[in-house]
Amino acid sequence: MDKLAMFRSVVVSAGCLALAGLTGAASAADLQGVWLTADKDAVLRITRCGDRFCGRIIWLENAMDRSGSPRLDQKNPDPARQAQRICGLVVITGLTPAGPDHWDGSVYNPQDGRTYSGGITVLSDESLRVRAYIGLPIFGRSEIWTRVDSSSANDIEYKCRSHD
Repeated sequence: MDKLAMFRSVVVSAGCLALAGLTGAASAADLQGVWLTADKDAVLRITRCGDRFCGRIIWLENAMDRSGSPRLDQKNPDPARQAQRICGLVVITGLTPAGPDHWDGSVYNPQDGRTYSGGITVLSDESLRVRAYIGLPIFGRSEIWTRVDSSSANDIEYKCRSHD
């Protein structure tokens, strides 16, 4: 093989590798999946909800209160919702694309009963940055969530449902 043919082969191979890398980067922006919170005390499943995305709690480290009953959404400002279980609750709603690998929506915190503006950025195939804030994003809090292996997700979700 002459030098020109070898150079072309190297260029074509490098181009294929670069395209493969771009394809991997595009799939890394997959928001859907099962995610462990930064404190490792909850797992959420993010899925499509109509034309948007939402996130539901599917596991809680402390799903039961001190009396052994399921923890309820007692701080919800809507009295009709205060009897709903936290495990199984949709806490991320209305996520719509807001830029490359980024979605904006709302985040409900059952610990204080407040709904915050929020955003999620896919950092890699294995991690998300979740930010919740009131007013301006600079007045908020961010944390990194990690993807849970999909083979474990059904067992995790079953544990949340088994309290029914």
